[in-house]
Amino acid sequence: MNAPQIEFVPLRDAVSTEALTTLDVLVKIVPPQPEANLKRPELNLGLVIDRSGSMAGKKIAYARQAACYAVQQLLGSDRVSVTIYDDIVETLIPSTLATEKNYITRQIERIHPRNMTALHDGWVEGGKQVSQYLNPEGLNRVILLSDGLANKGQTNADAIASDVYGLAQQGVSTTTMGVGDDYNEDLLEVMANSGDGNYYYIDTPEQLPEIFQTELHGLMATMGREVRLGIEPQADVDVVDVFNDLDVSPQGEFKLPNLVKGNPFVVVVRLKVPPMRAADSANLCNFRLSWDEPEQKERQRIRQMFQLPVVAAAALAECPLNPEVQQQVVLMSAARAKKEAVQKVDEGDYATASQLLETARKQVLAAPASPLMEQEAIALIDLDRDLQSRRVQQFRKMSTYQSHRSRRSMSQSTYHDYQVQRSQRYRGQNLPDDLRGRIEVIQGDITKQRVDAIVNATDNYLSGSGGVDAAIHRAAGSGLKKECEQLHGCKTGEAKITRGYNLPARWVIHTAGPAWQGGHQGEDRMLALCYQNCLTLAEQYSIKTIAFPAISTGFLGFPSDWASRIACSQVRTFLQRNSAIEKVVFVCFQQRDFDCYLNSV
Repeated sequence: MNAPQIEFVPLRDAVSTEALTTLDVLVKIVPPQPEANLKRPELNLGLVIDRSGSMAGKKIAYARQAACYAVQQLLGSDRVSVTIYDDIVETLIPSTLATEKNYITRQIERIHPRNMTALHDGWVEGGKQVSQYLNPEGLNRVILLSDGLANKGQTNADAIASDVYGLAQQGVSTTTMGVGDDYNEDLLEVMANSGDGNYYYIDTPEQLPEIFQTELHGLMATMGREVRLGIEPQADVDVVDVFNDLDVSPQGEFKLPNLVKGNPFVVVVRLKVPPMRAADSANLCNFRLSWDEPEQKERQRIRQMFQLPVVAAAALAECPLNPEVQQQVVLMSAARAKKEAVQKVDEGDYATASQLLETARKQVLAAPASPLMEQEAIALIDLDRDLQSRRVQQFRKMSTYQSHRSRRSMSQSTYHDYQVQRSQRYRGQNLPDDLRGRIEVIQGDITKQRVDAIVNATDNYLSGSGGVDAAIHRAAGSGLKKECEQLHGCKTGEAKITRGYNLPARWVIHTAGPAWQGGHQGEDRMLALCYQNCLTLAEQYSIKTIAFPAISTGFLGFPSDWASRIACSQVRTFLQRNSAIEKVVFVCFQQRDFDCYLNSV
């Protein structure tokens, strides 16, 4: 079966003959799975890359890498153009067949950052390049990447969105990618929504190649564009709410993302069903799905009637509540809370914004438990911490992005974005109840952790010369080095604290771990002291969240399994006696450390 299917998952499997029923329903749009030898439509891509001055360093390097990756994935029958912009727009590669990939990638590798950000003009030129070779039977898309504000040429978001919508009506969609914390998330989100494309928030430039990979794979598996869902309530049934907050077409149909093979989309609907006449079943709503399909001249359509048995009130009360429906309603409500919290922050009402997040978190915790709900609760905590620390840019972008992806159905996303990264975390299921949720183990980069303090595994001279010590100094900037010079060294097992400077963390706690000498020179006692002194110092500075690296397991040679047991034992003991510290995160860079810490927690 090549057509998508419409499936229904109701909160209860019946409606009442005697009372008004409020019924939440998951409407699942399920495209077919991709074939083993997927015949994909031809692609006509316009890559539009910001090369303004703020893209200097890692951003432009990863942007070049991502664009080169995209080119290498194309077939010789696909088309590609490359437009670059600062305050001047330049067509680096006019639209061409992707036959000379090496030449195209060499041109991309020449891109270097320069001046201001003519975002709209850059997008317009990219759209022109795609439009010149519009392929009605293929997929035509502009992919816009930016890390800054539109501050040259047209800067009005409504005017830009109108232009994007107009181009989409001609058959050219737009995907937007925002890098870092300085771009306009409202503009990029509305451009993607208006342009029938996707919007991505890229926290660090290292994610760029993976995001491009996801976008291209989604394009290659796209089977339907201009997707619309109509809802026709029957009898006196009333559609109270569509929790996704989808845009509505002039015909009153809900606009859905593209149909991508293998990626279902979930619409969460709330109905009010009046008492129904006794019958085997009742027609409640008719759902009609329509879309444009490559290589099909006529618009495709399917209809599906939603029916449920009609039972007495006593029998309805015996019907169990579906936990999946409960969870999805709570997740969509949390998405709304995040969006409203952003509005409150824009008004300067931080207290109300924080309360909205806390209320949403309590609702998530009260819903049927699952890893997804746990991830959402963590995400809400982290957002509130950003808010409390007045990291407003990070808070605003992450809140907007999480809300956007939830409303467009999280199952639509397949790459390791924020939520998937969260799902890789170990939350200490085997810990006592009083510690569960207070200890995490993750594999990643400690310099990227949004906690109150990170721990630096340094040497006795606080030199910043190797391993995690050097990485933290690079990320923090020269101010950290200058402050460390005032501390007059650090004895093995001791802990000293400095500010975090350019790091997301406010504080850095420095500790000098012991070198491994066979295990007979008191190394275990000294390593335990490192953790004890770091945690004590954190408590003195009212630090609520702290991240540790795998101290001494690198070039100091401490065996990972032994070091992890010491670390976890010390942290558990401290947390059981002290409630001030809310969360400890072990951030492991090496796989072997990650595995050992997982086993030790």
